[in-house]
Amino acid sequence: MDDDGVGREYLTVDQAASYLQLSTSSIRSYIRGGKLKAFRIAGRRKVLIQRDDLMALLEPARPNEPSSAA
Repeated sequence: MDDDGVGREYLTVDQAASYLQLSTSSIRSYIRGGKLKAFRIAGRRKVLIQRDDLMALLEPARPNEPSSAA
């Protein structure tokens, strides 16, 4: 498997940040703000993020823009 986390069901904060080209502090901010669901392994500091939840952060840059073709 690739080290970038692509194809994995769960990603670490570092992998998620790399995948979306964001800083780890941005990912942690999304988690703290409730915009991104994350899981902590019992008894460990490691935080995991489900790939589908990470992808749900993405939204179209121009959602439902009407066609300008005449």
